[in-house]
Amino acid sequence: MAAASSHTEDQSLYAALGVGPTASEDDIRRAYRALATSLHPDKTQDPERRDDAAQLFTIIQEAYEVLSNPDKRDIYDVYGKEGLAAGLELGERVKNKDDLRKEWEQFRERQETARIDSQVNYRGAYIFRADASALVKPYSKVASRIPELTTVYMTSGVDIPVDTRDWGVLAADQDIVHLGGLVNVRKNVGGGSFLAGYKRVYSDYTTLDVNAAVGLKSLFSVSSGVQLSPHAQANLTATWQPDEGVGLQLVTTRQLSKTLQGEYSWVIGPETAAGMSLGITRRMEKLLLTGRVEVGAVTGFVGRVARRMGEKTTARAGVRLGPASAEVDVGGQRTLSELATGGLSIVTGPQGIVLKLRYNRAGHMFEFPILLSPLLDWNILAAAYCLPPLLYYVGKEWVVGPLARGIQSRRLRLRQQEEAATIRAALAQAAAAAQLLGPVAERRAQREASQDGLVIALALYGASSEVEAEAARRISLSSSAATEQETEATSPRREPAVGVVESTADEQESGMGPGGSQEPSVPVAANPELEERPPSPVADVTVAVQYLVEAGKAVFHKGYTKAGLIGFCDPAPGTEKTLLVLFSYRGRCFRATLADTEGGILPARGDVARDGDEAAFIAAAPARWR
Repeated sequence: MAAASSHTEDQSLYAALGVGPTASEDDIRRAYRALATSLHPDKTQDPERRDDAAQLFTIIQEAYEVLSNPDKRDIYDVYGKEGLAAGLELGERVKNKDDLRKEWEQFRERQETARIDSQVNYRGAYIFRADASALVKPYSKVASRIPELTTVYMTSGVDIPVDTRDWGVLAADQDIVHLGGLVNVRKNVGGGSFLAGYKRVYSDYTTLDVNAAVGLKSLFSVSSGVQLSPHAQANLTATWQPDEGVGLQLVTTRQLSKTLQGEYSWVIGPETAAGMSLGITRRMEKLLLTGRVEVGAVTGFVGRVARRMGEKTTARAGVRLGPASAEVDVGGQRTLSELATGGLSIVTGPQGIVLKLRYNRAGHMFEFPILLSPLLDWNILAAAYCLPPLLYYVGKEWVVGPLARGIQSRRLRLRQQEEAATIRAALAQAAAAAQLLGPVAERRAQREASQDGLVIALALYGASSEVEAEAARRISLSSSAATEQETEATSPRREPAVGVVESTADEQESGMGPGGSQEPSVPVAANPELEERPPSPVADVTVAVQYLVEAGKAVFHKGYTKAGLIGFCDPAPGTEKTLLVLFSYRGRCFRATLADTEGGILPARGDVARDGDEAAFIAAAPARWR
């Protein structure tokens, strides 16, 4: 089975056993024994399924051989399968010399690319401030309404690692040279500075940082950081400026608890910056709270809160209170890709009403503060808070969203056609695993049903854009089949013609016969139409998820793709995937949606079923498992 080898190469070994990356040896042994009971070829009664069982058993056996060996597990955790392949630790009976040589060359190429990238680290900040108040609220018919660029601030730098481990008494664990530049122009007046610095990191977590700036603002500073204890550290910085003389700052931070951190800062000089501040930060899974009290040259209170609203969206709010002014900042941020984020916020304060647009990518931050009004105008403020979210929603739902979904759908269809053979083989492997796990899953479902516990009605895994539509189609087919059965029960029975198959092509492909039974989908070779059509980007993993249910709960570990779980597969390569589970628990109907690498526990992650048809479909699940 070709899919078996691809499973071994691409998927997580932890996923193969259904355990988390922090699983103990006992957890790994217990998971392996449970799977071996169902997948061992010698325990498979059906001779036609022994080859499938042998392939699947090879996967879990290889995973167990690595994860049960502390040395191999350490190599795998750090370097992945490439490291194991380089050491000839994994898969010698399923990989030949050419495969291992190819993997080793790819591993070396990735190492070299990573080494080159690590030699130079670029970062920068670019701020372009514009005045659009004349456009928002014109004060003269003659004056230009074109927004004016009032301030440009740019700073960019590069960090260059220096290897000094062979410098004898001058050696250190890590040395970094920093070179950069700064430009600040306001109303066509300004200048720039050249920045240079050297940072040294010692083995006892002590750091020494020397920096200098020459140009618009000349500055020389020396900073030293010390790790006082596992939970506390301190930093002392001395500065010198030609106009203001010597300055000194002491900063100490301490981890007060698992989620709470405190910071104390004391600036002794120069006089224009002298003062003290005390800050508290609390970090939770979805919430960040920060508060700081300042006394001295700057006196006031600064508070910020950030809450993660979804996997990619974060809402932010902040307030700054001073003796004679107040500033409020409300906005949000969204992750656009692995390297990029975008954000928008409205700042109301002494400068007026400012709209801030931010874009971050790979260490470079672009910010565009746009002045909407120099005064507090309630109409402009209301429009500033309402229009950007409204425009974002309309653009997302009516312009960008449909366009992106159309492009994604076309890419998905093209990818499905190009890799149809591989996907069908993966679906066949998942179906074979489901049939082997079926008896155990059925017993667990019946036991859970008798205890009014966790019973899986439907579990679908695949392209995020298609999972909900496939679930709705399954529910609709099941409802139609139930209606037809009721009609047949109240009307004279019509015998089907000889040779006529009563299930539709869609039901065959999805693995659902009349009545909406949730049997694992198996490719139907007898229908040439199904062979020509691209395979479905959604896989039925109901049996595999029910198999994971134990003692009234099902645990999904985070950190690896769910495609590697036994009974799962990747039906949509290269696309974002989601797991949708419909289940009943304690007589109630629930649904849960998990991202591909997201962890979660059922039934805790469940939400109430959306409508009556979905609830009826879920409520009938215990009967389908009998």
